[in-house]
Amino acid sequence: SDLTVLGLNLNSPDVLYSTFGGPFSDKPATKEPHYQLPMCYYMQPPALKTGHLSKFQLETLFYIFYALPKDVLQAYSAQELYTREWRYHVESKLWFKRATANSTSETTGSGNGGTNSNSSSSSSPAVAPGQFIYFDINTWERRMYGNVNTNIAGGFLPEEDVRVKFPSS
Repeated sequence: SDLTVLGLNLNSPDVLYSTFGGPFSDKPATKEPHYQLPMCYYMQPPALKTGHLSKFQLETLFYIFYALPKDVLQAYSAQELYTREWRYHVESKLWFKRATANSTSETTGSGNGGTNSNSSSSSSPAVAPGQFIYFDINTWERRMYGNVNTNIAGGFLPEEDVRVKFPSS
């Protein structure tokens, strides 16, 4: 019943748990456990090259753009999205692409309060001129932009503002 026989200094101002090795140990506890990490843990991962972005899926590029604000990879992913004909709308902060007959089959419905006019039974629905697809960041999918009457193209960021520029030395 005497705790001092266990090697505990009960009059110490320090906390006891940092030195108490346990009731079955005669040695004090060590600060760091003894283990050895494999060498692969010390290796640095290879750097991501901007040329790899052209091989990424569209959703990955959107993830890089939205998850890495003010990072150089955000700028490179935006540049790659522009190469794939996606355009960034400054006011709505969304990415848009002009709809084609092929791109409507990849979408999941209409967004922004529009009605889904793709209810016909044909395999490739007709696309109205000026109709856009946007990437919905809440559902993480491509959707038809329902409001065809608005001039959405007027708010796109110009391509020259998207290009990564290197400072001249």
